[in-house]
Amino acid sequence: MIFNSLFTKYLIENKILEKEFANEWLTKSNAIGTPIYLELVKNEILDEEAIYRDLAKYLGYEYRYCHLSEIQLDFVKNYPRDLMIEYQGVPFFLHGDTLTILCSNPFRIEEFREFLVYGGRKLNFIISPPTQMQRILNYANNKIQQDIVLTNYAEPTTDITEAPEGVPVDAPIIQLCDSILKDAINRGASDIHLEPFEKTIYLRFRIDGKLMKVEELSPHMFPSLLARFKIMADLNIAERRIPQDGKIGMEINNQAYDFRVSTIPTLHGEKIVIRIYNRLFRSGNISQLGFSEKQTGLIMEMITRPHGIILLTGPTGSGKSTTLYTFLRYLNKIDTNIITVEDPVENEIMGINQIQVNPKAQLTFATALRSILRQDPNIIMVGEIRDEETAQIATRAAITGHLVLSSIHTNDAAGVITRLINMGIPKYLVADSLLGAISQRLVRKLCPKCKKARMTTKAEMELLGLEKKHKIYDAVGCPFCNRTGYVGRIGVFEIMVLNDEIRNIVMSDDFTSEKVGDIVERDMTTILSHTKERVLNGETSLEEYDGLIDIVKPNS
Repeated sequence: MIFNSLFTKYLIENKILEKEFANEWLTKSNAIGTPIYLELVKNEILDEEAIYRDLAKYLGYEYRYCHLSEIQLDFVKNYPRDLMIEYQGVPFFLHGDTLTILCSNPFRIEEFREFLVYGGRKLNFIISPPTQMQRILNYANNKIQQDIVLTNYAEPTTDITEAPEGVPVDAPIIQLCDSILKDAINRGASDIHLEPFEKTIYLRFRIDGKLMKVEELSPHMFPSLLARFKIMADLNIAERRIPQDGKIGMEINNQAYDFRVSTIPTLHGEKIVIRIYNRLFRSGNISQLGFSEKQTGLIMEMITRPHGIILLTGPTGSGKSTTLYTFLRYLNKIDTNIITVEDPVENEIMGINQIQVNPKAQLTFATALRSILRQDPNIIMVGEIRDEETAQIATRAAITGHLVLSSIHTNDAAGVITRLINMGIPKYLVADSLLGAISQRLVRKLCPKCKKARMTTKAEMELLGLEKKHKIYDAVGCPFCNRTGYVGRIGVFEIMVLNDEIRNIVMSDDFTSEKVGDIVERDMTTILSHTKERVLNGETSLEEYDGLIDIVKPNS
């Protein structure tokens, strides 16, 4: 292929790949008959965004990683969706007589001439990476279908608060419920909220830790929506007086998801909250969690020990499960027996034996953990230590040759020791079994497109403990970040490794968590110091740092 040879030459000349290595992949690509850039991405030789940026530059096109909020749905819906999916591109905007197309395959641009029938006389192209283009197409297709359903849905006479047990669940409602779940996935939401009020229904998504209103729905359709979600989650559609919990399993965009459904009676009907879990967890790269170099060293020292207990702490939604699963993926080897007991099993990991807690069948954390010890485990993960019995079994397992990973609710890493002692674990057992604790939070990442640099004020220098002015960044807001100023979240961590000094304090008569906290602050990175580091690096804002102070140090 002539293109492969020319693009390989470009990669070599621009020092993107070494000559010998590049020619090796050129030979492989030509043998298969595919463009070399696709093979480089497929085999994880180069990052998809990086190679497509180079591809666009080589071909003389603009490159853009377009966010979903930048897509103008009212404009896009005027064009044939089947062709957009086939050609892997969407109309971006029309300026004068020039139609700009966002596409991921530069070798099919001639086919977009069909779109000139719908407006414009000339075409302009922007290259976007295929993974993001697929997200855009999924999002646009789903939202357009959703709008059609909402527009065409006939208004019934059923009152929202007096809906009969036999509420009709017709095809449009089925499509609407499916589209809500798909929309949440496409937008990267962690939770879906459907909230009934007297004259409207709020549909809100939690994105990057913040609730965002997506739609206001007409109250007449809520009984059918409620009934459909209850049917999908295997709940009792006739019961509206008490809370209910269930689960929906669904494949969206070729990935398996679990949707945990919770209903609760409110003044104007039952509120629905749906938490989203990606069932298949692939990442085992600890460096991607966001630990600093120093913290990564401490983590590796702990998780590679043959026995002991490591506890994670932090509020709901702080990323504890992601951290635990990443550790498990890293430790998952063919010669290692790993067993987990969870409530719920959030992600399935091939090669790991995962147990779902079932209180109705008397399968609790404690009973499951007791049985696990007879299954010859090397590593045990307990979703959460909630009671004294579970704590006793977990800590004793840790001193009898097992590595135990779990989570516990405390405000900081040092508080884990006090919590275990208060649960009835003897001090000597805490000192012998506990390898360390990790406290974590999530802070929002500044939007790379619109963040604005400035120098710190005197008050901000005092807040951050700086002796001289430093450049920091403020959130601004643009279409890329949906006018929030933030895109995604990143972890901030506090790591306590039990050394001899801490063990001596634990065993002493005048033990306090404050004394342990002083050692952590002196020798190890705290959540606030890690957040400060991210502020000074331009990753997050002073607003996020300030928001953590009262949470992490409520009495300061």
